[in-house]
Amino acid sequence: MKKSMKMAAVMLAVITLALPVYGQIGGGMMGGKDMTGAGMIGSDMMRGIAKDMMNQGREMRDLEGMAGMGFMHSGKNSYGNYVTFSVDNTTGAVMNYGISGITIFDSIKVANFDFKDSTTMGALTRIANKDGSVVVQLHDNPASVINIKVRAATTVTFDLANGVNASNEDNVVKIDTDNLTAFIVSTNSTSVSIEGGTVRIGPGSGNVIFRAVPVNMPENGMYQKFMGEMMRNRAGAEVSVGMSDKYSVINYSENMNVMIRSMEKNRMRMAINSTDPSGKFVMMNIDNSSLVWNENQRVRLYIDNKPMRQVMTEQELYNANESSFWLTMPGGNRMQAMIYIANFSEHVVDIVVEDNATPTPTPETITTTTQVAKTPGSTPATPGFEIALGLLGAGIAYQLRRK
Repeated sequence: MKKSMKMAAVMLAVITLALPVYGQIGGGMMGGKDMTGAGMIGSDMMRGIAKDMMNQGREMRDLEGMAGMGFMHSGKNSYGNYVTFSVDNTTGAVMNYGISGITIFDSIKVANFDFKDSTTMGALTRIANKDGSVVVQLHDNPASVINIKVRAATTVTFDLANGVNASNEDNVVKIDTDNLTAFIVSTNSTSVSIEGGTVRIGPGSGNVIFRAVPVNMPENGMYQKFMGEMMRNRAGAEVSVGMSDKYSVINYSENMNVMIRSMEKNRMRMAINSTDPSGKFVMMNIDNSSLVWNENQRVRLYIDNKPMRQVMTEQELYNANESSFWLTMPGGNRMQAMIYIANFSEHVVDIVVEDNATPTPTPETITTTTQVAKTPGSTPATPGFEIALGLLGAGIAYQLRRK
């Protein structure tokens, strides 16, 4: 009898210890649905996997009819079109940062960060400390940019997720994982260390910038070079324009300011100025929805109402001494341009969709046209007037010979 009572007591203790664990996992949920509304999984359960957050974010955005760039929220979680993450409301750390459902960082932390608040406006989430010496800006755009502005010397730590690798190439940290490449740089001479799945930048001040190869663009060597230009203070800004005229503008240089003045189907106008007169690069990512083009049209750039010089390769642009642009349109439904403005006060830059000039006919095009005209079932061409005269002349000569 005593043995039975002891056994029952042990079993009751085990069950009692287990109850808080089960309660925490449940999180007030029923059948995986958030009973407070929107059918969302609770924030505690969504802290784990970027893929789950991306899927849940899409459900939430679909319910609200939200398309294109921009963040929505549920508790600690932020759901963008490209980017998902959580914010620790005690420390201000960014947790479970993912791009298109791929977890890149388990956490991003700034040492001695005295968290004040997290605010969102459109495609930008801003996390600040109480004295304003550190501001973390997370952007929902194809390049998934994170810009950490640090005024006082401190250390920024990126904890890599499983399966994510990092390497240091001339103080540009290259991040690699399945189907995604990204880079981290510091705009000053801050030290960089990579050890045990952790990337540490600092201690130091300035800007720490994370930028991925845009998820809607093919990968090439230009992106790492662009990060290098950030360290030389030659990368001025980045502009992304997507569905429903939504856009994201990032000023990489403290002296730079970019404003979109107007957006039409065939023209986009920007005002670009800088208090630093030296040359700067502006990167642009545009899809074929707000600015619209077709295969019979071309895109031209103008600076201060004058045609801008176009170069054929990005390397030509990096070596340019005069204002120029480089352009690529992979697949026809998106466009990437990089602009170099050689010197500054204030400039107006127009991106214009223009009809191509009508090509001069060539023997090849004439032959092709004739072949197309002689398809089965088509009406034969009427003989020309010259042929009729020839036949009449031949008939008269025949009658004369008979006489």
